[in-house]
Amino acid sequence: MQFNFMRFIIKWLSNIKVAIFLLVVLIFCSLIGSIVEQTDKPINPLIENISSSTNIFNLLNFSNVFNNGWFFCLNLLLGLSLISCTFTQQLPSFDFCRSLNFLKKFLETEKFDGSLVFPTNWFPFVISRMHKENYFLFQKNKAVYASKGLIGRLGPVFVHLSLILILLASFISALGGLLAQEFVPKGEIAYLQNFPSDHLVANLPVYPIRVNDFWVSHLDGLIHQFYTNISSLNEYGKELSSFTISVNHPFYQQQVIWYQTDWDIIGLKCKLNDLIYQIPVTSISTAGKRLWISWLPFSENGSTLFFETLRGDFILPSFNLNRSSYLEIGQNLQLLSSVNTTILDILTCTGLQVRGDPGELLLSLGFGVLILSTFISYVSYTRIWIIKKFDFIQIGGLTNRAKLRFDYQLLNLFDSISTNIKT
Repeated sequence: MQFNFMRFIIKWLSNIKVAIFLLVVLIFCSLIGSIVEQTDKPINPLIENISSSTNIFNLLNFSNVFNNGWFFCLNLLLGLSLISCTFTQQLPSFDFCRSLNFLKKFLETEKFDGSLVFPTNWFPFVISRMHKENYFLFQKNKAVYASKGLIGRLGPVFVHLSLILILLASFISALGGLLAQEFVPKGEIAYLQNFPSDHLVANLPVYPIRVNDFWVSHLDGLIHQFYTNISSLNEYGKELSSFTISVNHPFYQQQVIWYQTDWDIIGLKCKLNDLIYQIPVTSISTAGKRLWISWLPFSENGSTLFFETLRGDFILPSFNLNRSSYLEIGQNLQLLSSVNTTILDILTCTGLQVRGDPGELLLSLGFGVLILSTFISYVSYTRIWIIKKFDFIQIGGLTNRAKLRFDYQLLNLFDSISTNIKT
């Protein structure tokens, strides 16, 4: 009874209609995941009339489709369906095509894609011509069986294999993948814990790091590249390694890739007489340019500062003289006659992204096999049967591609035979 039940399950999973249905459901769910904002919070109904549909969305958790258990179950069922179809249909079909099939005579009920009749004395030339065209020839008495392009029958097997590898890689990436993003100030120690979404595994690794330095290079007065020097620490704060990253030049360590994503100015380090203060900075965008603005509360009306780059210069507007002053870091501002004000440093932070994907290699292999299967599917699989009679040779063939033009292919194949015989 149990054996019959397993046989029924395997037969049901290997059905092409089941695989197509699962694929359609996955496409529909992925489409919803692309349209609906993916957050960890349930969807709030905006209108009372759609509260029932909203409850359904919340029940199925469509706001977090790709991390749902039922979504992984659907992928698992699709993978099992592909595996079942491969072992119960595709591979047995390939074994059948690989076997030798001789015909003693052609029946009128047999449907060939192409057929020809030659005189008996043409038999050696027919065999020689097919051998030159790289056909595999097998003879049994007066019957000959020839085949070419058997690898073309492996196309569907490679397609199934590639899809299985892609699904397996996606499942591994979902279980053990890591994606974290942080803005870390220069000189600070941080734990990269800002994960965009929940993971199926709770015990994710934590990577303590220290941003040693951050700097920007300029070319023709414009920002050319920005760099971050990072130290990887252990749980006791001891430095394990140090590396420098930049845009388009990430760092790879222990199957984890560190990317430089963005940067920002978060404050100013200012000296007022003998006291040191940290002043916040606000980022603004105007006319396609990015500016940072801060306010120094060291006079009756205060003073405003503008930064455009990290080169160490800034703009100090002068409302009394109706003109602005360009000053540098470390220069005395002389805001008040009795107060010495100096901007000591610009406090910056660097945007980091850490990505670890244990299924990336398997995913690349899956797509590589899928591309290979595309080329294999263009290989025509041709079978030709030859039966030698007393006064003629009868030839019939089948192919899986270009069936309507197969007669012309046979004629072209044996076109030079008559010329050779006459000469």
